[in-house]
Amino acid sequence: MKACIKQKELRCQVNEADGNKPRRLFAEVSAHMPYSRCEFSMIKEAALKKRKVIKGEKHHWWPEGLSKYWENERGLVQRIDIKGEVIPSTPERFGRISDGHNILFENESPWQSTIEHYFEVPDGNMPKIVDWLASLKREVKTDKTTKFLYLSQEREDKNLDELRECIISLAVRSPKYRNAQNSFVESLRGKLEKVESKRLIAANIHQRYKTLVQNSKGIGKFAILFSEEFELFWRWLYSNINAATEHLFGVKIVIPMTPHIAVVWSSPRMSYPCPRLISIKADKEIVEIVNNSVQVYSKEYLFFRTQKPSLIEDFKLGEHRVYDYQTDPVYTLIDSLIPDESRKRFGLF
Repeated sequence: MKACIKQKELRCQVNEADGNKPRRLFAEVSAHMPYSRCEFSMIKEAALKKRKVIKGEKHHWWPEGLSKYWENERGLVQRIDIKGEVIPSTPERFGRISDGHNILFENESPWQSTIEHYFEVPDGNMPKIVDWLASLKREVKTDKTTKFLYLSQEREDKNLDELRECIISLAVRSPKYRNAQNSFVESLRGKLEKVESKRLIAANIHQRYKTLVQNSKGIGKFAILFSEEFELFWRWLYSNINAATEHLFGVKIVIPMTPHIAVVWSSPRMSYPCPRLISIKADKEIVEIVNNSVQVYSKEYLFFRTQKPSLIEDFKLGEHRVYDYQTDPVYTLIDSLIPDESRKRFGLF
């Protein structure tokens, strides 16, 4: 059995398995169709007009408040492609796409708008959240020892909700999320022009983002992974959030926040209420699992600080790929850190 498959293949499998839900599928497709009632109702909301539309503006899906942590001693982030070629540059020049958050039409329209301002709050909070995560490192005592953190309720709620919003903002802007939306629509309508593709992706993010943030409050538990000797890569985050997601029960995400800190966020079917956050010192095996997942799900290139990645075959294919569900090492890692108690209670899985 293949450990990894193409993202398109997985999408087709999911759609076939979802045959009992044609109405929902049609609703999701309709949300992506240009000039549909759903799209127009989205883009004409007053919230979209809070920021001026700047055509051709470079929008970061890897915000500078996060990418700066991958700077090396020369102040540069390094990018490696599928052929092993390394290109260094300043953080602000990486992880961006022109008109990525703009909703533009071929002709001038009063409905032209942008969602770039949606991310001002989480992007502004990221340095503070990273500093807070780093402060938890002192709680890690020895290798393979998990330290349960009982923070004050008020402080924990505020920081965790801000962390959730930061993670969601990164998930919906990620190349994998954008690629999944584009591939889904193209499987139904055929090849899309770039302008139309970007418009539909931005419209979907507008439709979902605030709902996801609101529904994330208080959801799930966290494990903070600290790696001292081995560095984490960046390009992608392991996430089961997709274009149809509205509720986050069952969410599973692993995301490197710095070359030495990764966050695991999971909402099991059943779990004990406390602790809501644990910290653990990540050994070489854990770092390899996270880094390999970044390579599997990435396409074209990776970002790193000083330790050059050893490229795996799945990355060299230059495709967005996914783990096969039955052989997914990241899912296994998440379940070991934040276990689903329903398995013990009801004998599931």
